[in-house]
Amino acid sequence: MNKSDFENIFIDAVNALRKSRIVPIDTGNLAYNAIKANWASDKQYNIYIDSTVAPYAKYTIEAWKDGTNPNEDWLYRAFMFVARYISKRIGGEIG
Repeated sequence: MNKSDFENIFIDAVNALRKSRIVPIDTGNLAYNAIKANWASDKQYNIYIDSTVAPYAKYTIEAWKDGTNPNEDWLYRAFMFVARYISKRIGGEIG
């Protein structure tokens, strides 16, 4: 598998993530514009939320003082969703 193949699997994973409704989608900016990735090295692919696109993203995972934030664990669930999706597609394991 080359880098392009892996990038395409990542794109598929993010598209599936968007359909899963795990990512808060009030305006759609966070879900459709802020989820990004890049190659840090030949063997390391970083997946992240671009804070310049969605600077408010950090607040979506914070606990609320009054009541329960329904999105509080979305980031963990989103990264696990993507990791499992990619792992399944390439026949790998999550360690």
